[in-house]
Amino acid sequence: MATTRGQHLIGKVIGSCVLESLLGYGGSSAVFLAQQQDPERKVAVKVFLPRPNMDTQTRREFYHRFLREAEAASQLDHPNILPIYSYGEQDGLPYIIMPYMPGGTLSEYVAKHGALSLPEAQWYLGQIAQALDYAHQHNCVHCDVKPANILIDSEGHVVLSDFGIARILPNNVATEEARVRSSDALMGTPDYISPEQAMGYAVDGRSDIYSLGITLFYLLAGYLPFRSDTTIALALQHIHEAPPLLAAIREDVTSDIDMVVGKALAKEPDARFQTPGAFGAAFAEAVSDSEKQISSGKRLRILAAAGSRSSAPSAVPISGGAVPQTLRSGAEKGRIKTFRLITAASLVLTIVLATVLASNVLFVRQGGHKPVATQISLASTSTLAEATPGPNSSDTDNLLANKDDWPVSRTFFYDTQQQRYHILNKLQNDAAMLAMCQNHQFGDFDLTVTMTQIRSSHNGEDYYGVVFRSSSDQSHYYLFEVLSSTNDGQYVFLRYDNQAVTLATGEAPSLHTKVGNTNKVTIKAHGNQFKFYINGNQVGGTISDPSKSPLKNGQVGLYVEDKGVEVAFSQLYITSSSRNER
Repeated sequence: MATTRGQHLIGKVIGSCVLESLLGYGGSSAVFLAQQQDPERKVAVKVFLPRPNMDTQTRREFYHRFLREAEAASQLDHPNILPIYSYGEQDGLPYIIMPYMPGGTLSEYVAKHGALSLPEAQWYLGQIAQALDYAHQHNCVHCDVKPANILIDSEGHVVLSDFGIARILPNNVATEEARVRSSDALMGTPDYISPEQAMGYAVDGRSDIYSLGITLFYLLAGYLPFRSDTTIALALQHIHEAPPLLAAIREDVTSDIDMVVGKALAKEPDARFQTPGAFGAAFAEAVSDSEKQISSGKRLRILAAAGSRSSAPSAVPISGGAVPQTLRSGAEKGRIKTFRLITAASLVLTIVLATVLASNVLFVRQGGHKPVATQISLASTSTLAEATPGPNSSDTDNLLANKDDWPVSRTFFYDTQQQRYHILNKLQNDAAMLAMCQNHQFGDFDLTVTMTQIRSSHNGEDYYGVVFRSSSDQSHYYLFEVLSSTNDGQYVFLRYDNQAVTLATGEAPSLHTKVGNTNKVTIKAHGNQFKFYINGNQVGGTISDPSKSPLKNGQVGLYVEDKGVEVAFSQLYITSSSRNER
């Protein structure tokens, strides 16, 4: 059995060490707590222990990898790199003797204590960045940076371990030919692998920076930015998808912090930080600025569209920084609030040249300011045949049934007993939250969703609704939302296309506005014409998008605005004539 691998070696003497207990094991080795006799001290002994079903070639490859770890690490002398006391072979068993680290791994620490605070993450990131800077200066690329390979000592310091697939570069690493290009580059852990590793391309130290960026995301979020059941799908996400913004997960993450993480995770190595130390320094500065903003009470809170994984290029030069764009039209009726939508479809970090973060939509309230978007008057022409609102639930699967398609966190969660998906907005400054369905795209469709408002905001004006035909970076989409601040209720239909235009707004007398009430919304989207129903009653007539290029296809998402608002969504059904599953 897997749980007993290595147990037969307990009590055996390896080198000058008596193996006392099994600390852990991987695919080709086991690590033991041991008592070394000369000198007397507790140590960790790693023993090459391949699985019985390994063929001869695989066994040989792992054997060479094991020895390479000992050779590579023994050449490095840095306080944040796990030293090698000695290594050798005994009775056909290669072994490595290392210091014993009683704190376990950083992965185990997060699993036990949850996501780290910003100062904790800064503390650990700085140490590993120093270790990688040293390794890279000595022409060594680790190739497998991850929390499980970061060990904690008794004083809370960390050291980088497991140089089993480390690559030694020639002295001149300035040219493409000097970088590592081999099948071994693919051996990094899929959860943390860099795009160039995943594609089998040449790697240099910037590959470690990407893996360190994934590690930092995990330390701050408590989970990985990319998740999949297959290695191939996971590798494709690293190659093509942008990670979700951390600001959607935790309230103490500023846009500057997200920009730093996004730069480390740029798909192209040239767009990343060029050294681990530069990455660590930029993160430390962003954390310091965040603390100053919070202490001064002047922090600008930004919403990130949760769970969005953009396939857009991760590094597009843009001058001038992130440019705010207003969203709501000033022609909207009196009780509808105005707010500003800042697009981070390519959020900008200007460091020498501006590099774009991940494409996501950011919302910030613009209380009291006059919006500049203009409302378009629409003709009520109707070419859609009248029909009973909404598809029958038997026509298609409930999109909310597959939990892997939706972001899950403290603010996005499932109530399995009620079979509902909740969005609880905890963001400051009355920002909005957006959860996107990741694995489906729709064009023409009939959609129904049931929405139950669980909690209201501090000001009692609560928007929530459905985003559809959204681009993967949320730079283009339609939004239908309801406002439950009045007895009669209201609806708003918007198009966002790098700037927002209100396509329709008005009273919604059929909306149940009290907290605890349930509303069923139906959306019929066919070509450039749309119909909306609330609890079976049509609102706004048939609405046309008069632009020359109406949005034709995209993702569906759920939207909740204002701090304190919680909405439970259920029974999300779509009957589609142009469904494109990825």
